[in-house]
Amino acid sequence: MKTEKRYIEVRIADDPSRAGPGVLEGELLTYGERARDRAELFEDGSLHWPEGGVVLNEQHNRQAPIMRFTPTVEGRVLKIKAALPDTQRGRDAATSIRNGTLRGLSVEFRSEREREERGTRRIAKALLAGAGLVDDSSYATAVQVRGRQPKRRRIYV
Repeated sequence: MKTEKRYIEVRIADDPSRAGPGVLEGELLTYGERARDRAELFEDGSLHWPEGGVVLNEQHNRQAPIMRFTPTVEGRVLKIKAALPDTQRGRDAATSIRNGTLRGLSVEFRSEREREERGTRRIAKALLAGAGLVDDSSYATAVQVRGRQPKRRRIYV
């Protein structure tokens, strides 16, 4: 008689030793909104990024990458929603967000087309080259970590 292997799926969201540090959610910027610390704004749809996404690092330090993510756009808001990796940097980022040390996001970009209008730099097209998890941001951004990212594993019986 031939035996067929079947599996059951086990969710391990409540086991801190197995679950990731959580899901990072935040706003990178809102198109058309002026920066708080400089006369600059990104026009609607001005940002584009590589197909493979961009790297999120800590405080714009390329030596401290946290993860790679692909942004999404909801209305006029450029967002991040991605599971933090279960690495030391991912866990440290979650802790720093939860305790309020790092509370914003910042874009790293290369302007490709811009103009000045009434003393404000208006970016019409730019490459989003990366993003930083920062203590204070130029744009009114917010970041949070929600729950733990449930992991699944298959147990064959």
